[in-house]
Amino acid sequence: MTAENITHTTCEIAFELKNGRLLANNQDVAYILPSDAIEVARLQLNHNLWKNLVGGLYKSDMHDKLTQGARVLDIGCGPGWWTLDMARLYPNSEFIGIDMADVFYTQDKPANASFKIMNAGTGMDFEDASFDFVFQRFLVMGFPTEQYLLSIKEMKRILKPEGSIELLELVNHYNNAGPAFKNISDWINQALEARHMDSFIADKISTYLLDADYVNIQDITYNVPIGSWGGEPGEMFLAVQKMALPAVKVMVTELTEVTSEEYDKNLELAFKEADERQISTRFRLIYATK
Repeated sequence: MTAENITHTTCEIAFELKNGRLLANNQDVAYILPSDAIEVARLQLNHNLWKNLVGGLYKSDMHDKLTQGARVLDIGCGPGWWTLDMARLYPNSEFIGIDMADVFYTQDKPANASFKIMNAGTGMDFEDASFDFVFQRFLVMGFPTEQYLLSIKEMKRILKPEGSIELLELVNHYNNAGPAFKNISDWINQALEARHMDSFIADKISTYLLDADYVNIQDITYNVPIGSWGGEPGEMFLAVQKMALPAVKVMVTELTEVTSEEYDKNLELAFKEADERQISTRFRLIYATK
């Protein structure tokens, strides 16, 4: 699977080129990362990294249901790497991936997988109690807090009784950060705040799920290394960061007073810090039951 196999079309959501990257330009979309072939490649690498870190594709107690036959939704699926892998692993289940832009990978798509263009931040066009499992990850830079809370309520609405929800999110914090990585974290936070997003929403998801009356809430913290000091995961995540942080630059320089030159110079210093200071990033994986 490669980015070259992606066909990019859009529906309802407007996109525009900014500094050579394709970004959403719509009042209902706060997503600050691009939706283009470079981002597709980064998402594939990130997907492979997390399969290794999690020890599979998910943590929820869903194996038996999925083996027998379940209906599953992947929110903000991007190209659909998770949807496709799950569909191949569980041929008796149905998998639907939704995203605001069509960057879906459809070559050799299993018959039990499908994709729909849908902006989950404004609500989802699915019937009540129509899914057994709802999966969502890496939307801290996609949903303003208000939309994130709406998505949690919507996920509960479309879940069947005793259905499962699983979320994986980045915390905008670098452990052992030096001055350069601290700058990046601060700049990203400023950009997110400008779009009414919360850099630390991952630390609040368990509380949100509790407030929404989910049960059996499990919350796992992952500290993912950046650089060769962290072995294979560290090398993989460094490669992800070398694609993600230049992508973030587009919106940082637009939404803050940071210049392109200042960002580039700082980023060069940051990657030197990674091994010197053994820097890592924190993530939270939360799963629960309706």
